[in-house]
Amino acid sequence: MKKILFFMVAMFAVMAMEAAVVKGKIVDAGGAALDFVNVKLTSKTDNASVYGAISDENGQFAVEGVSAGEYELDITFVGYQTIKRSITIKSLNEQVALGKLVLREDAKMLGEVEVVGQASQMRFDIDKKVFNVDQNLAASGASASEMLQGIPSVDVDNEGNVSLRNSTSVEVWINGKPSGLTEENRAQILEQMPAGSIEAVEIITNPSAKFNPEGTAGIINLVLKKDRKAGYYGSVSAGGMYNIGSPAPGAHVGANFNYNSSLVDFYANIGLRYMNHESENYTDRYSFERLAMDSYDDVREQWGDTISFLNTLSDSRRNFWGLFARVGADFHINDKNSIGISFMGHGGSNGSRNLNTYTRVDWAGMDTTIYERENHQTGIRPSYNVSLDYVYEIDKKGSEVRTSIEYSGHQRSGDYVYEQRAIEGWSPEYTQIQRQNGKNQSTRYKLDYTQKFGQTMKLEAGLYGSWQQRLSPSRAWNMEGEDSLLIQFNDFDYEEWIAAMYATYGAKFGPFSMSVGLRGEYTNTYVRTRDIEEESAWQATRRSYFQVYPTAFLSYAFPNNHELQANYTRRINRPRGRQINAFRDMSDSTNISFGNPNLDPEISSAVELNYLKTWDNHAISAGLYYRFSDNEMERVRYLGEDNVMYTTFENVARRQRAGLEVVAKNKVTKWLNLTTTVNCYYSAMDSVFYDTDLDGTLDLLYPFQQSFSWNARIMANFLIPMGWSAQLTGMYRSPDVVAQGKSNSQYTIDLGVRKSFLDRKLNLALSVRDLLNSRRWASTTWGDNFWQYSSHEPRGTMFSLSLTYNFGSMRAKKQRPQSGGMDMGGDGMDEGMDF
Repeated sequence: MKKILFFMVAMFAVMAMEAAVVKGKIVDAGGAALDFVNVKLTSKTDNASVYGAISDENGQFAVEGVSAGEYELDITFVGYQTIKRSITIKSLNEQVALGKLVLREDAKMLGEVEVVGQASQMRFDIDKKVFNVDQNLAASGASASEMLQGIPSVDVDNEGNVSLRNSTSVEVWINGKPSGLTEENRAQILEQMPAGSIEAVEIITNPSAKFNPEGTAGIINLVLKKDRKAGYYGSVSAGGMYNIGSPAPGAHVGANFNYNSSLVDFYANIGLRYMNHESENYTDRYSFERLAMDSYDDVREQWGDTISFLNTLSDSRRNFWGLFARVGADFHINDKNSIGISFMGHGGSNGSRNLNTYTRVDWAGMDTTIYERENHQTGIRPSYNVSLDYVYEIDKKGSEVRTSIEYSGHQRSGDYVYEQRAIEGWSPEYTQIQRQNGKNQSTRYKLDYTQKFGQTMKLEAGLYGSWQQRLSPSRAWNMEGEDSLLIQFNDFDYEEWIAAMYATYGAKFGPFSMSVGLRGEYTNTYVRTRDIEEESAWQATRRSYFQVYPTAFLSYAFPNNHELQANYTRRINRPRGRQINAFRDMSDSTNISFGNPNLDPEISSAVELNYLKTWDNHAISAGLYYRFSDNEMERVRYLGEDNVMYTTFENVARRQRAGLEVVAKNKVTKWLNLTTTVNCYYSAMDSVFYDTDLDGTLDLLYPFQQSFSWNARIMANFLIPMGWSAQLTGMYRSPDVVAQGKSNSQYTIDLGVRKSFLDRKLNLALSVRDLLNSRRWASTTWGDNFWQYSSHEPRGTMFSLSLTYNFGSMRAKKQRPQSGGMDMGGDGMDEGMDF
């Protein structure tokens, strides 16, 4: 692997020596830098020779890999007059510096434009993909969780669990930081957060050594809106949503406000949501006698005679209201120093009612028992995050020192009441109460140093430290009249310390970009649990380990807008929360789940090779990826002798994933453009053994598995005169192999329509999610003594109507460096491929 990497670096470096560079800076008439301006060089002798670039946030651009010859330079930007120049490149090592180029507004064009264009929805950098969701009409009035379902490579299941490229080992950050989101509260926070507060979603499958290596699949970073316009700017919105079949509609209101001056940038966001959801769950389970066999290739070969059949029909109703608030300010002390402070909080309450009806048939005597279990739940989950940032700008080239400290707190409390009643035949009747509380707190500190050497080299180094604690007491009682009997006691206390340091180096040699990095982390964890209320009952486990995480990124820009990228990273998935908490969830008496305190971290290595190609009206990105994971953490299920399904977590085996992801953007006509994503992947997992009956003997849960699956998503944007626009999105996911079984296929269609009034200050948006009412999750699983089919079906298509009014000044001002998006430190030039 090292020899191959060295050969690739050497090959790209030699190729990079033989190309010229054309660079400059683009500003408006007032001298403010203009970003995302298109720069194109066309050969006068060979029209097929086309080179291009896009200006960065400082207005700077560099067209790399230019051959000798005569060229026509075109600089274009919507609403501005085009700049045309003739340029002659005499030698391959020449650097042409054009200096400042002034774009002037085209008053005629601004007056005649009838079709309102949409901002670029996709941008590819050397180590991340950026999706602009501000133009996602189907997400109008939606939550952040619903919005993520429309992002390529991202999926959100019926429980709100987020996955990236079919892996749930993913980190979700807000503005480049964890911001208090954990696997325990992430689903609830994303459900409360309005999609209208999010400007972009960054998908980083292989982050650089500058960032926490947590999450083997990568990082999903939500960039919140923080407009940089002179004066003040904001919006207010309100709307309602309704699920067909729901007992009542939902509603949402929100507001955004920004004020910017030379001394301070102030921003505030607030959103309030109320929602109702209904769904239906269906399960069929057969249990079998287990045959004693010395060897077998499939656990189903152990099935003997049928013992029983169990059907479960669950009717679920859930409602919640949530408040999301964010406020902050950046103070510009002088040209070199700035301080930022921000607060983000979530609050609200939720409630649910589930009615489960069980039909059990004992196969031998064909005796039938029918009983029902009614569950009621109420709870609250407030959380908050406070951060303080300081930036010192060393020079105008981008060299800086950036430091930040943040504190996050999250509390949760829930009361559950379970009532079981017999309908036909004999079944125990009882009432149980379960109470779960929790308190999480964490502190993180970062110090980042960046030194840029001209426009072609960048060195980064930094320190990182974090501490977090998770307390989770839970109790359960059997109620007998006015008396109660304690039947479950569980206290869980988890503490974690991480200390890290890193260094990265990035450089550009003509069209060749590279970045290498190394991060070292020391981790110490302390876990305490007890199952009775005595101090002597605490059982403690302490672990410490040191890991090194190397990263490497290579990129070469060929003539005619071709680019080839390769990268490698090593990452970790640490077990936390419910994965290691031995607490037993009793909401379904036939399905009991609990954690495993003895889980080990999962280590993963990933390699990617990406190819980018752009034309005037088309663009394509194709990426090959391979990921190898050791100590893969998976859910395992086994059927106990009491006919109860037990679910826990285990380091099951080694797993390999390989795939091809293709993203294409096509401007079909002036009024229609298409964005298409196709992901095909292969997955293989070694055989898995687990001590299901705790007798010291490992039982085969499932043998070696391999599968090929694919999914596709297509988004059609329609630009219509008179202030109308529309968007149609379709998604299909093929059947896939999961632990101990397979999941069924899934498809859905979303629709969004928007009409603008009052010179685009007022916008009315209608969105229809799951137009065909086809969104559902179903799977088939099996073990050596059971077969089970399960499905979850949300009820009804959702209609959402939103009204937004924008106010304030609309003049853009020169941008300062700001937090939010993640500067990955990839190529040292902060340039990307804009779709």
